[in-house]
Amino acid sequence: VQSRVLFTIAFAHRLSQDSTKNDCPWPVEFVYQCMAYAVNRFLKLLRIKTYRKASAPHIRSIRNGWMSLIYAARGLSSRSLLSLVVLAGLMGTSGIQAQAYEGQACETGNSSLKTLLQKGSLDGVPLHFGITGDADRWATSFLKAEGKPPERMPDYDVELDGDMDIHDWTCMFAAFRAFDKNEDTAWAEGVEGPGIGEVLIVKLEDSRKSIRIRPGFAMTDALFKANNRPRKIRVYAISPHKGDVTQMGLLYSDWKVLTQKEFELKDSNSWQSIQLPGHKPSDTYGSFIAIEIVSVYKGSKYDDTLITEVMN
Repeated sequence: VQSRVLFTIAFAHRLSQDSTKNDCPWPVEFVYQCMAYAVNRFLKLLRIKTYRKASAPHIRSIRNGWMSLIYAARGLSSRSLLSLVVLAGLMGTSGIQAQAYEGQACETGNSSLKTLLQKGSLDGVPLHFGITGDADRWATSFLKAEGKPPERMPDYDVELDGDMDIHDWTCMFAAFRAFDKNEDTAWAEGVEGPGIGEVLIVKLEDSRKSIRIRPGFAMTDALFKANNRPRKIRVYAISPHKGDVTQMGLLYSDWKVLTQKEFELKDSNSWQSIQLPGHKPSDTYGSFIAIEIVSVYKGSKYDDTLITEVMN
């Protein structure tokens, strides 16, 4: 068992040498899900007699999962990194078998986020960085998926991946699309009208640093103009007082507002920078912000307001 694990790590490391792109199917902040994705793909490869017999999708999946783990580990607090190592150790001693996907669809938003911002603090409000469907809790609403679920490829592993592809499709406009480092995706509020008062939560590297935001649907200029774009936003630095490690992710709860400021964005399909007033985020649990839509630039065709990306 030990030799197989070492072989897997060495092989994955070799595959990662010429790859710098993170392709985990979840945003890199979903550390444990990305790790599970990598480990599952590693273990799946071990069922094959030699890696030379592995198909291109197997090779690609392992490489992507490995890079996701490396990327996700960057910037973690020492406590989070320790938890990551401990969980990896538990996985390594629990027997060589892959964990089947246990996610769920994105279904509804999280109205309690508005209460948190109104009161300034609120116990509970658990926000989970984990499996796919958890993304629907990181915003007060989101636009339902458009079109039809994706068709499965012939090599899709139903036993291992379950309905992950369909669940990911249901999260087409869910909160994590605004921090997946992909400018072709976006969070879209899901209420009737332009979404004034709707809230999006984002985890950042450091909320004290300059925050970059790409408002609107940035995929194309046509989509940018067709949909609403945030004009004025109120941004809050928020901090959890509790954090727990679960089997498939990090769970944050008991939130407090640290500071806030209103900004007016330009009506431009480009990156813009904002800076919050001084505050001290949690050294243990990291930095989070809440973005509230105050007013919008009206779209020429649709009455949905989108935010493509938010990051440091």
